[in-house]
Amino acid sequence: MRFNDAILGLVILLGGLAIVLQASTFPATHGQVYGPDFFPTIIGTGLILSGLVLIVAGWRARAVTGWVDVAGHRIDRLVDAGLALLAILAFILFVDRLGFVLTAGLGMYVLLVRFRGGHWLSSLVIAVVLVLVVDWAFRTMLLVPLPQGHILPRLPW
Repeated sequence: MRFNDAILGLVILLGGLAIVLQASTFPATHGQVYGPDFFPTIIGTGLILSGLVLIVAGWRARAVTGWVDVAGHRIDRLVDAGLALLAILAFILFVDRLGFVLTAGLGMYVLLVRFRGGHWLSSLVIAVVLVLVVDWAFRTMLLVPLPQGHILPRLPW
């Protein structure tokens, strides 16, 4: 089953709007130019803009594609969606024990191999570099301690 982009765009737009509205209720941080609402507002705004783009594209294509297509059902897309949800669930369940670097790295690696058609070596390099950059940015620039876990030693930053 495939939904028209306008329907998915509306869902994404509403989700982004909910994020922005919720972030606006966060308290201000004393002595800071930006507070806890800064990144959620950026993400919510990006979702709102993405939703608008999808709504416009779906509205234009509705005469050709219709609103819902039930004939083009492919099982591999369901596997992809399930794998992404499974990676999120595994992250939630294991991040405290394994730490951010290991949990996010393994999840990202599995998803990259799947979505990039089995390119395991380049996916490994991408996953390691991105996870280390995100960990470094959160710990040093944003001063947000990510879970360290009990397996890997503490990173130098």
